[in-house]
Amino acid sequence: MNLVGEERVGFGSDFTMGYGSKFFEYLNRDKGYARQLTEIWEVEFPDGLESIADFPNLTAAMERAGWSESKIRRVMGENWLTLLDRVW
Repeated sequence: MNLVGEERVGFGSDFTMGYGSKFFEYLNRDKGYARQLTEIWEVEFPDGLESIADFPNLTAAMERAGWSESKIRRVMGENWLTLLDRVW
C-alpha cells in the first residue's frame, strides 16, 4: 500500500501572517469561543519562508537539491489537486 512518498505529500498553504493574537485565540477555541483546544505558542518561520510570497525560495532550494521538475510540481500543488479531485 502506498501511503507516503513524493506522490502523497504536499507543502501546506495555511500561512496566517498578519493576523493578531485574537485571531489565533479564536482558532484555538472549540467553535471559536468555547474551551481552549491546545496551548498557544509563538509561530516561527524558517529564514526565507516568512510569507507565502517566499514560496519561490522553497522551489529554488528543491532545484538546488536536484529534485526533478515533476517532483517539485507534485509537492508544491499537484498532489493537493489530485487529493481534492478524488475527494470531491
